[in-house]
Amino acid sequence: MSDPIEPFLGDWILDVDESDFEQGDPPQGGSCGISADGMRIVFKMVTIDSKGERIEAELKGVPDGRPKKMEESGLIDAMVLFVRDDGALVSEARRGGAALMTAVRKLSNDAATMTITQTVHLPDDTSVVDTTIYRRAQ
Repeated sequence: MSDPIEPFLGDWILDVDESDFEQGDPPQGGSCGISADGMRIVFKMVTIDSKGERIEAELKGVPDGRPKKMEESGLIDAMVLFVRDDGALVSEARRGGAALMTAVRKLSNDAATMTITQTVHLPDDTSVVDTTIYRRAQ
């Protein structure tokens, strides 16, 4: 059986023009690096926001579907990472057991494009969805 994470590994460049941003102004650009560190997956995201500010974030997790305690964040208390039956790589940021944010990563058939659908669940029971398109870096 092949590793379901392997096709996601590598460097990805945000295609701003093909993406849809409901959560505010579109960024000027961005990238996402996905690598393996033993059993863990490491996501390194860089965004250049609409004002030109550079924002960096890093997320690490084991894709086993079990909540991992997140003490360093005041917003969330756990992160869950797993591969769905359809091959999508999913992360959920949770607080008190409820999902605050879900990111679903799907690859194109040729694995050259990654679509990330990020849903933020708001306190009023509505949701905001960003759909971002990333191209594999050459």
